[in-house]
Amino acid sequence: MIRFDPCLIVRRLVVKRGVHIAYDERFHVGVNVVRGDNSSGKSTILNFIFFGLGGDLSKLDWSGHALLCDHVWLEVELNGNPAVLRRKIDAASQSDMEIFGGRYEAAVEAPIESWLRYSYSRSQTKESFSQALFRLLGMPDVAVEGTSSITMHQILRLLYADQLSPTDSLFRFEGYDPENLREAIGNLLCGAFDTAIYESQQLRRVKERELQEVSAELRSIFRVVGGEESLGLEWISQKRASLLAERERVLESITQKEELFYSSAASDRLTLTQQKELYNAVQKLQQDLAAAQEALSGIEFEMSDSQSFIESLRRKVDALRDARLAADIVPDVHFTTCPACYADVLEAEEHAFSCHLCKTPIDPDRARDRVTGIINELSIQIKQSERLQGIRGERLKTQVSKVESLKTAWTAKSRELAAITARPTSKVREDIRELHRQLGYIDKSIEDVEAQVKLANKIGDLSARRESLDLSIKDLDSKIQSLKRSQTDRLRIARAAIERETIGILKGDLKRQDSFVDPKRVDFSFGKNSITVDDHTYFSASSRVVLKTAFLVGFLAAALKDPEFRHPRFLMIDITEDKGMEQARSHNFQRQVIETSAASAVEHQVILATAMPWSEIPEQLFVGRFSTLEKGTLNFL
Repeated sequence: MIRFDPCLIVRRLVVKRGVHIAYDERFHVGVNVVRGDNSSGKSTILNFIFFGLGGDLSKLDWSGHALLCDHVWLEVELNGNPAVLRRKIDAASQSDMEIFGGRYEAAVEAPIESWLRYSYSRSQTKESFSQALFRLLGMPDVAVEGTSSITMHQILRLLYADQLSPTDSLFRFEGYDPENLREAIGNLLCGAFDTAIYESQQLRRVKERELQEVSAELRSIFRVVGGEESLGLEWISQKRASLLAERERVLESITQKEELFYSSAASDRLTLTQQKELYNAVQKLQQDLAAAQEALSGIEFEMSDSQSFIESLRRKVDALRDARLAADIVPDVHFTTCPACYADVLEAEEHAFSCHLCKTPIDPDRARDRVTGIINELSIQIKQSERLQGIRGERLKTQVSKVESLKTAWTAKSRELAAITARPTSKVREDIRELHRQLGYIDKSIEDVEAQVKLANKIGDLSARRESLDLSIKDLDSKIQSLKRSQTDRLRIARAAIERETIGILKGDLKRQDSFVDPKRVDFSFGKNSITVDDHTYFSASSRVVLKTAFLVGFLAAALKDPEFRHPRFLMIDITEDKGMEQARSHNFQRQVIETSAASAVEHQVILATAMPWSEIPEQLFVGRFSTLEKGTLNFL
């Protein structure tokens, strides 16, 4: 079969109570029918699948029998890659998920370190299981303005028609349900959420955070120095020139006074003690500065090396996806000539799944089964490495500050040493000592001015950075708006396809609702969570069931004809007999679903629960036995 990505297929559901297996059934591509009497546990099975895929169930959704179980194991295929999802059953529902790359048979034997554990919610240091599943499905991790990011649970709300949700709403019922979140989910599944928009929005958020940090730093500086005007570069330059001129004047005065002292034949001895002390101080600062610069170079090299490592990991993830695609397209390679000696390859008996050249046995599923785990492991390494890069970045800032401080101290001491070595220092004359005190004060003032120059330059750099970020944000806003306008055509095409498929299913319904006999228009709104037929909003209870399921099946049918949809080509329906639905009408709907599925060559899955299975359903479409009140779906014997 053809596969349009994203594609989600459930292959096996295992529910455990301790070591006891309460449910173990395999599912297949296409239509899967779970049958049984009312209250025999059909909804429980679909709820287990919903929960195992990352759905969030309230306490009311869990049956008493379900809460007796401990874990849900779900073998799935995510864009063709096999994986096992395991979640601990919890009435609070927000439990973690463990993911194993491979089939169920390998998962039950695998050591704990072969599993990757993901939390329900994301954080700065941990990925959520929704992020991991979206990555494996090739779906963008979409953030919605005013809410948190879209999760796997939110996606499943539009893929599961459960019994407890209102039949006049498109989405599974949710207490907290913002309109813009529903709109974003619908647009995403329609393929109208461009990855470029997501990337631009992500970049805009980064730029916005940088702008806030720069603005906060500028406000802090202005709060300390009392305003930007006091740190004008022209004013600082004039002050610096004045101090340097004053310094030269004081040095000249010292020279004159010491010449006078030498000529007076004073008995006081000259000393070079201060010169020696300053020389030692300069030497020490020079050594500290060299060590600090060496440490700085080490951090920079470490960051560069780590960045190269991160890029190599990203290339490996891309290569894994490319290798999987290549393996699907070119499954086997045969050589007629040896690639080493160029001799003809002798024909010999080949075993199934062995190398054509060396006859070594090959497990065809082993590499495929490991793809999921390897991708997730590499992604975790990337996240950890990026977090370490952030720590190194802070170390780099601290080290740069230390180097600058040592440079300033070294420059000051070197200047002082140069002044003293030009002439010996005398300690006998009070006026000479006073001149030296003035010289020290001037040198300190010059240091302060140099610091002000750096601060003024920093203010200039920050102001320029702020202007650049503000301009970048405005450019990104324009780009995002332009991309959103370009998506209008995509959304129009998708909505038209969904409407066309939905109308076809409504026309195939038994003649029980006048509006469904020959509908001309079906209008629906993801944001408003509503659907109308030719502007009609009132329907009988059973017709509302038909309309909702017709829309969901129509949505799936449209996604099976257009690869631009981001619909996972997966659907669960548990309302075929709700609201007084008569048997003939339910059978007719089941027939339509089976015919819609059979008409498509694209890989997909529909899981349908019914208490009144159509008599002509092929036996291979059934999953498990017909459950009864006495012998339900879960086996606790």
